[in-house]
This record gives sequence, C-alpha cells and structure tokens, in this order.
Amino acid sequence: MDTRAMEPFAAAIRDVFKQMFNLDAAMNAPREVDGPEDHEWEISGILGLAGAAQGIVAVRLPMQLVDELLRASGVETKDEQERKATVSGLVGEITNIVAGNAIAAFTSLELDISPPVVVKGKNHQISWPKIAPVISQRFSTSAGDFELGLCFNAKLGA
Repeated sequence: MDTRAMEPFAAAIRDVFKQMFNLDAAMNAPREVDGPEDHEWEISGILGLAGAAQGIVAVRLPMQLVDELLRASGVETKDEQERKATVSGLVGEITNIVAGNAIAAFTSLELDISPPVVVKGKNHQISWPKIAPVISQRFSTSAGDFELGLCFNAKLGA
C-alpha cells in the first residue's frame, strides 16, 4: 500500500487541529479500505480534487468531537438549529482547509478543490470512486478520535 499521497493531508489535518483547536492529533497506521464498512463517524466533510489528478478527501468525526471543537474555538450558538448549521459549516471548513493546504505539497500537479459537502448520520456510507485505492488514517486527540480518508490517483515519483 503506497501512502505517500496521504502524507500531505495527514500533516495538514494535524496542523489544523493544533492551530485552530490547540489539540495534538496522534496518527495511527494508515490502512486500505476495501468497500463499505461500519463505523462510528456521525458527520463527514467530503470534497473533490480535480485537475492533473482526481480524488476525494473525507474528514470523518463523531458529533461529540465536533461539539468539543466548537467549544474550543469559542463559537456559541443560540439554539439547536443554529448549532446544527454551525457544525456543518465547521466540518466543511476543516475539510476545505486541509485539502487546500495539502494540495500545495503537490507542486508538480495543477489541482483544484471543489466546495465541501457535509454528510450527517450514524454509519453513513461513502461510495468511493474506483479511481485509486482508498486510504484511511485514524487520529486520536484528547477530545476524541476522527478519521481522514483519501482516494487520490496522483502519479507520484519513486
């Protein structure tokens, strides 16, 4: 399993969690995902990569962690409806920042990112494109765990 393409995304998400929420995100070993699987994630930020290579990036979290991230960032909401909208916006923004920062590492590729889409619901499934292996990496923080998923067909040098 070649995980080189995951490295800039993993570095970007660790930086985002440290800079935005003052949380250290310890990486677990990456693994290859083979088809749909059960999971504990309740919300995912998903966006597409296009240009000289194509792919999908997903940041997947439990709602309890997202609520902790909102608190850590000082964001307050007046009611449940506003909280739900703010949660979606936060997850979308995290995903957008991670992807934007990570693609800067691929200097030989001209890449664009799509606006993020946020999906909610226990055990929601992502139908990954069949353009490359799907690599998943779990991260642990003192506020909870989350996962970064990547399907990216970039041709990287040896």
